[in-house]
Amino acid sequence: LSRVVDGEVEVIAELGGGPNGAAIGPNGFCYVCNNGGFQWTESPDGRLWPGFEPENYSSGRIEVVDLSTRRVEVLYTHCGGQPLRGPNDLVFDSDGGFWFTDHGKQRPREKDRTGVFYAKADGSHIEEVIFPMEGPNGIGLSPNEKELYIAETTTGRLWAYELVGPGRLKG
Repeated sequence: LSRVVDGEVEVIAELGGGPNGAAIGPNGFCYVCNNGGFQWTESPDGRLWPGFEPENYSSGRIEVVDLSTRRVEVLYTHCGGQPLRGPNDLVFDSDGGFWFTDHGKQRPREKDRTGVFYAKADGSHIEEVIFPMEGPNGIGLSPNEKELYIAETTTGRLWAYELVGPGRLKG
């Protein structure tokens, strides 16, 4: 995890795995979706693309980094007995909870079915609110927090869900 100040890059924490989406939480800490890493494939034009789960896969997780002390804590690795496979992106609501997607992992003959989660920033609560999805990726809230938006990579769809409160879908 790095920050740039006056054009200089400063490493805040070495997280390992595959840190991806990040957001500053209500307590000023940085929350990071860590997908555990990928095998990378280079295309003929030199671009790198994420591929299969790597041999050194270190699990999916939500991490929290204290930016002043640089302390890293793993906040969540599982939900309801199921491991997080490839957390991807997150967004905080005004109550201090956060929504996040789990994109999952692919292996040569199989891929994960994953979903969308709601969790508390203090580590006291996590639940899978939407399941199944096919590669949920980006996530956002409407300005009035009445709708949750989720981008599904595999299908190319953008979903909108009505909300009735923190972590709660309508209906």
